[in-house]
Amino acid sequence: MGMGDVKLVALMGLVLGWPKIVVALFLAFLTGALIGVILVIMGEKRLNSHIPFGPFLTAATLISLFWGGLIWQWYLEKIMG
Repeated sequence: MGMGDVKLVALMGLVLGWPKIVVALFLAFLTGALIGVILVIMGEKRLNSHIPFGPFLTAATLISLFWGGLIWQWYLEKIMG
C-alpha cells in the first residue's frame, strides 16, 4: 500500500462509517490477494511485482456502500451462531 491508498482508505472511512469500512477493507484485501495469486500462477506477474491496490479499494467501497450492512449482518450471524 502506498500513501495514495492510505488517503483513499481515510476517505472510505468517512464515507462508509462503521462497520461498512471493515467490510470494504476485508473485501479489498481478499480480492486483491486472490487476483494477485491468480496473476502469479498464470505467469503474468512475479512475486516481487507491484499490483495497483486502488481499484480493489474502489470496487470494495461500492459493494460495501450498497450491501455492506447485509454482509456485516450475515457475518455476525455466522459468528454468533
